Amino acid sequence: MVNLEIKKMYAGYGRKHVLKNINMNVEHGDLLGVIGPNGCGKSTLIRAITGVVNSIRGDILLDGRSVREMGRKDIAKKAAVVPQNTFIGFPFTAWEVVLMGRNPYTGRFESLKEEDYERAHRAVKITGIEKLKERRVNTLSGGELQRVVIARAIAQDPKLLLLDEATAHLDIGHKIEAMDMIKKMNREEEVTVVSVHHNLDIAARYCDRLVLVDNGRIRTIGEPEEVLTPGHLRAVYGIEAEVHENPWDGTLYISPIDRKEIDRTYKKMIHVICGGGTGRKLLKTLVDKGYGVSAGVLNAMDTDMERAEFLDIDVVAEAPFSPIGKERERDNLRKIEEAETVILTDFPVGPGNLINLTAALEALRMGKRVILIEKKGIEVRDHTGGEATGLYKKMVENGVVVVTSVKEVVGMIA
Repeated sequence: MVNLEIKKMYAGYGRKHVLKNINMNVEHGDLLGVIGPNGCGKSTLIRAITGVVNSIRGDILLDGRSVREMGRKDIAKKAAVVPQNTFIGFPFTAWEVVLMGRNPYTGRFESLKEEDYERAHRAVKITGIEKLKERRVNTLSGGELQRVVIARAIAQDPKLLLLDEATAHLDIGHKIEAMDMIKKMNREEEVTVVSVHHNLDIAARYCDRLVLVDNGRIRTIGEPEEVLTPGHLRAVYGIEAEVHENPWDGTLYISPIDRKEIDRTYKKMIHVICGGGTGRKLLKTLVDKGYGVSAGVLNAMDTDMERAEFLDIDVVAEAPFSPIGKERERDNLRKIEEAETVILTDFPVGPGNLINLTAALEALRMGKRVILIEKKGIEVRDHTGGEATGLYKKMVENGVVVVTSVKEVVGMIA
C-alpha cells in the first residue's frame, strides 16, 4: 500500500531551489491534483518524487522508505510517470513501447515472462490502443503517442501513478476519456494518483484533493471547494473569478470575470460565437491584431474556452456539458450589445447550444453586422432535427455575411 510522505523538502537544479519547505502526505487510494501557475514548481515536484531531481534537502518517503535509499528499479516498481512531453527517438512499435513498462521486473539478460505480456495486454485494453499496437511511434499523432505512454505506465503495474500534465496535448474528448480511465483505475484498482494540471476545471472534476503551489511553496491543500476559492484564484493566478457548481454532477468549474477593463484604445469591440475548437484561430488572430474581443456562450472545458482563457478574453461561460441557461443567454446578449461586430463560426449545433444561433439572429435584428465563417454547411452541423437550419435561413434573410476564412474576416473588419 503506497503512502507518499514529503518532509521539509527543498528541491531544484544546482543551487537554485524551485520548491521550498514542502510538506505533504498522499494516502493510499488518493487522487491528488497539483495546480498552480506556470513555473511554480509543479513538474519539479514530480521529478523530485522519482529521484530525477538530485538537489534535494529534506526527505521523500515511499511506503516509509526514503527515495534516496532506493534504486531506480525499486522506485519504478512502486511509481510510474507519464510526462507532458514524450520523445522516443527510435521507431519502435506502440506494442514494444508498452512492453518497456515491464523493464523494472526483468533482469539485465532476462526475457519477458508470460505475466509481463499479460500485464502489457491489459494496459493496451485499458487505454483502448489495440489498433495502434503495430504502428511505429514516429507515425502517431501527439495524442496517440500520449495514450501509448500512458499504457506503458499502466503496464508497469504501479501503485503510485504520477502524471505531469499528461493530458495537456489531448483534445477535449480524449482528455476526458483519459481522465475517466485514470479515475477508474484509481477507484477499482486502488492506484494512488498524483496528477499535475494546468486546466483547473479538469482538476476540480476528477481530483479528490488539490494542492495549490505558488512560487515554489504550498499555499493550501484540501478538497476542491476548499482550494478553488475566489480568494486563492485572485492571490495565485491574479484573476477575478466565480466558482460554480455543475448542476449535473456537483463538480466545480471556474468562470473568470471582469479580468480587465475594456481598453477604449481598441480598434473595435468584436463578439465571437463559437465552440468545439472552431474559434481557436479566429480568437488569437483578433487579439493579435488589437481588437477588443469577447466570446460566448461557451461551456467550461470546451477547447475554445481554453483558448479564450489563455488569451484573457472576456467569456460568457456555462457549466460543462450543460445546455445554455437563461442567465447566460442574457449575459451573451449584453456582450453582443457592446460589440460593433459579431462573428459566428461553423460549430456543430445541438439542442444545448441552439440558443447561440438565436443570439446571432438577435444581433442582426439589433442592426449589428454579423459575419459567419462557414466551411461546413449547416446541414452537416445541424443535430437539432432542422431547428438550426431554420434559424440559419432566417439569418441569411436578415443579412448575415458569409465568408470561408479568418483572412476574409480580417479584411472586412479592418
